Amino acid sequence: MNTKEQILLEETIGSETVRRKVRTRTCIDVGLWWRKKPLWLIVTDHMVVLLAVSRRKHIEQVPLACCREVHYSPAGGELVITSDPALRFPRLEMPTSTALEVIDLIKQSPSPTPPQTNA
Repeated sequence: MNTKEQILLEETIGSETVRRKVRTRTCIDVGLWWRKKPLWLIVTDHMVVLLAVSRRKHIEQVPLACCREVHYSPAGGELVITSDPALRFPRLEMPTSTALEVIDLIKQSPSPTPPQTNA
């Protein structure tokens, strides 16, 4: 992760603990004329964060509790994250072993506790 990306990550997550950082093979346009930059996938204790930065910055974050389905698509070599709200880039190219580690981290997240009612 370069300095710009690290600063943006720190500004975004604050004091959250980073559980996993993955430089995906999915590249997006963030203002470079001649090439695209890879998206970073960061899993913290409570959030999934996607970011890339150059002249422009792209940042998305969604709570782990909102990730309804996470799976690996071997046909495309992609980690697929279905969430609410939806991510702009829900399909992220990465190696199978890395995707399986990320899936385990996301599925290990504690589910939100239902509100208590007084009966």
